[in-house]
Parts: sequence; C-alpha cells; structure tokens
Amino acid sequence: MANPTLSIVKGSTNAAMNHDSSQISKTIDNLNADKQVLLELANKLHSTLELDKLITLFKLEVSPILNLDDILYLPPNKQKEMDSRGRHMVSYQLVLHKKELGEIALVRRTRFTDKEQKFIEKTLVAVLLPLKNALDYSQAIQSALHDPLTGALNRFSMDSIFNREMELSNRNKTPLSLIALDIDFFKQVNDTYGHATGDCVLKHLTECIRQCTRTTDALFRYGGEEFTLLLNNTSLEGARQLAERIRENVQNTPCICNGHNIYITVSMGISLFQPEDSQTSLFERADQALYQAKKAGRNQVVCE
Repeated sequence: MANPTLSIVKGSTNAAMNHDSSQISKTIDNLNADKQVLLELANKLHSTLELDKLITLFKLEVSPILNLDDILYLPPNKQKEMDSRGRHMVSYQLVLHKKELGEIALVRRTRFTDKEQKFIEKTLVAVLLPLKNALDYSQAIQSALHDPLTGALNRFSMDSIFNREMELSNRNKTPLSLIALDIDFFKQVNDTYGHATGDCVLKHLTECIRQCTRTTDALFRYGGEEFTLLLNNTSLEGARQLAERIRENVQNTPCICNGHNIYITVSMGISLFQPEDSQTSLFERADQALYQAKKAGRNQVVCE
C-alpha cells in the first residue's frame, strides 16, 4: 500500500492515513525499525475503550520521543479548526475501512523532519484499530442513553443523572430545579397531519428548548410528548425565567414540515429540589405543577 502523501504549508503538515485492517499487520511487519515497540504500543492502546484515555495513553508514549508540546485530537464530524498557536503542527486525517476516525495533530516548537514524520506515520498505524473500537463504543453508549428521534436523553439515563445532580446539590448547597414540559393538544397534530409530522414537531420542540438552555442542562424525553429538564445550580426563579423563554420561543417559532407551518404551545411545571427529596418526589411535584398549568388553560408555567 502506498505511503500517505505529505504537503507542508505554513509550517503545518496535512496527510491522510487510510489503511484496510487486513493490511495493518503486514504494514507493521514491513517497518524498518521498532516493530516490537509498535506492537507494545498497540497492545497498550487496546487496553481501553475510553476515547479520552486512549488519546492520553498515545500522548504519554509518543510525546517524550518527539519532544512534543501537545497532541490534539478532533473526532469525526466535529467542525473545528486545529489551533497550533504559532507552533509547528503535523496533522493527519485518520480513516479505517473507509470509516472516518477524525483528525490527530502533533504540535511542538520546532519543525518536524522527514524522518520524524515517517516515524509518526508508523505509530499512527497502531492507533487506527483501537481508535475505531473506542469510537464505536462511545457511539453505542450515546445511543443507549439518548432518544433516537429527538436526541434528548432517555428515561434509561435518568436515574444516574438525577442521583448525581441531587448528590452534588446536597454536597455543594446549590439549588437544583426540574421542569416538566408537555406539548398542548399534541394528539390533534397527529390526527390532523399524521404521525410523521408529529415526529417532526417533537424534533422541532427539542431544538427550541436547546436554543434556550445551557450545555450543562439535562433534557430528557420522558415519554410521548412529555419532556423533563434538570437544571443544576438554578433557583426556582431562575427556572421560571428559563421556562418562560422556552414557552415564548416555542409559541413564536413554527415547525415547518411537509409544506405546513405548524404552531404549537407547551405547558410547564417546576419543582425545586429539597434535601429530603427522592427522584420520585421531585418529579411528582413538577408533574403536579404541570397538571395545574394545563388545568388553568395551557401555554403557561406553574411553579410548585
């Protein structure tokens, strides 16, 4: 198999590493030197399925040899530029079995020699299969924890996340709020436009919520058209203000699906975590407040 081609531009090197797994052992056998070292490196990298730990192991093994300042890794489908901060960088797009594995970059203050670049390419052969396994494992975990339609967290993940956030709230004496949220008259959407459009509306709602929330806020699809939003370090008043922003965003933003502009509204109930609360009691109070919001006319927010 031909070696990757390299082109140097402004002190940076970009290349593609593309190996079929059936060729990996053959490629290692054909190395001029350090065959045993590379096999040992591959074995170490195969010891973990955690992506961050895998990159850290690779960094610990390679950085002292090349006197590196850093090794940067960008997973596939991430839109971000590698930042070398004025230093020299050699970066590689990693591909195995036509599967994109992301980009890896090695950074230091001095330019890489041709000999060093060849050494890097040899070591990256040992990274490919462990990296693919780690990415597959990460994707499987994400799929197990997320609702496939909306991308929100699912009920399977609620117990561990709720318990963690409640423990942190008690330990750090910080407020924790829960919003229970439900689409008003969602059955009418399905009856009028069909379930495919109903799915479109659910995805639209998820996006409307995410436009208003922080990355640390945990959004769960509880079931059907009902969602919950767990807000760490957020008081009851802070949760109410956020809920109002979400309500207005949903109300004012139509879901455009199959040529239809569909307007929906949501009702929300909010509870504040108390030290004696369990996950069940915290949720029941938010759900009761949600019931009051619907009973009072819908498209509104009610706090416990």
